[in-house]
Amino acid sequence: MTKDIIFSSALWAHMAAEEKESMYHCLDIRMKEYTKDSPILLIGEKVLDIGVLVSGQAVVVSENIEGQRNVIAFISPGDLFAEVYALSGKPSGVAVYAQTKVEVAFIDARKATTVCQSACPHHKQLIWNLMQIVSTKNVALNDKIQCLGQRGIREKVSVFLALKHNQYRNDMFDIHMNRQEMADYLCVDRSALSAVLSKMKEEGIIDYHKSTFSLKIKDRL
Repeated sequence: MTKDIIFSSALWAHMAAEEKESMYHCLDIRMKEYTKDSPILLIGEKVLDIGVLVSGQAVVVSENIEGQRNVIAFISPGDLFAEVYALSGKPSGVAVYAQTKVEVAFIDARKATTVCQSACPHHKQLIWNLMQIVSTKNVALNDKIQCLGQRGIREKVSVFLALKHNQYRNDMFDIHMNRQEMADYLCVDRSALSAVLSKMKEEGIIDYHKSTFSLKIKDRL
């Protein structure tokens, strides 16, 4: 079951079952468990490994000197984390916490990015997959910067929903966040966010139920 989750990660895309098994042993993957709310990675920590969440849920956050947290991303089974810091050699600029009991697979970044003597094509595929993952996350970070660059809460919400609409190519979509998580993502107060959403719903611009949103008048976002 553990291997199935690891192999479901985008890191192993476009590989046959036997190629995945070969890479698994070549990379000498280490497994580690963490209890709920415990840190998996701390800000300033030296990062040598790429993390793959195997079970549970985790969150990536930034923290200020007063301990206040800003949610960067949520991590689900199969998702990678810390790959940018592991590849760059820079100390971690974010922290990762377990939201539930979790199990993590750690992959040595140097082994992952260094082709073995046999130069097997599936190792080259893994490196290409890693490049795609980093690029995709960079796009997601740019999306968040677009949201946070807006002055008001309504403007942030409008850009956020427009980006989700473009992502899913549908007027109805699930943002996969509860209200507190959405507020943390946009760096706004939850009550103020709820008030803005209610106002936009009253105006007939959007409709929503929990995490599912529907755009009614897109040109008024």
